[in-house]
Amino acid sequence: MKSILRIVLATLIALPATQLRAESLEKLIPDCAEILGKMKREDMINLELLKEAKGVVILNVTGFSIGIGGSGGDGILMARTEKGWSGPVAITTQGGTLGIDVGGTDNDIVILLMKDGVVSKWGNGDHFSSASASAVMGPKGGAALDASMKNRDFNVYIWNKGAKLGVNFGGFDVDVNDEANADFYGRPMVSAKDILNSITEVPAAKKDGVARIQDLLK
Repeated sequence: MKSILRIVLATLIALPATQLRAESLEKLIPDCAEILGKMKREDMINLELLKEAKGVVILNVTGFSIGIGGSGGDGILMARTEKGWSGPVAITTQGGTLGIDVGGTDNDIVILLMKDGVVSKWGNGDHFSSASASAVMGPKGGAALDASMKNRDFNVYIWNKGAKLGVNFGGFDVDVNDEANADFYGRPMVSAKDILNSITEVPAAKKDGVARIQDLLK
């Protein structure tokens, strides 16, 4: 019995590290394209609001089991620039709640960032307290918009794979995955800021995958 308890405890302790492993952009890009494409096919995302967005975050986020708490995920951040949509920045999130309540849920999330300052905050690898940003479900499909929807910090779209769904945002950290970005762009010191401002561009050999996401964002 004691040995079984030790195995269970070891599994629970190891779970956050497993869920928060940093993914490569080569894996994240097609996964995120599938998430965004799925939500558009299901008419979840308001296209007018998408045209107003200054940036977008696409994530798969997993809520840990009761007793562990928090949530974590891997995904990408992209910004709208004068040249069009930037290349992707690999990010991870951890801690707090990000669109999830405790209960072992698994969600695909698209977050429309409506302000340049909010894009910068994600790109800086910031901490989001419960009061640091307004985050509510975005209007669906062809729903009519009002000014308040465009003035939010975030508009959130969640594809839920579990039994319990929340729209809670608070107490989570965003980490920029510098290693994944360096590998993808072939530049060891590449910064998220340069990627988001299209100073650092997607390598020619890798543009096709990114172009799929950029087309979906139009």
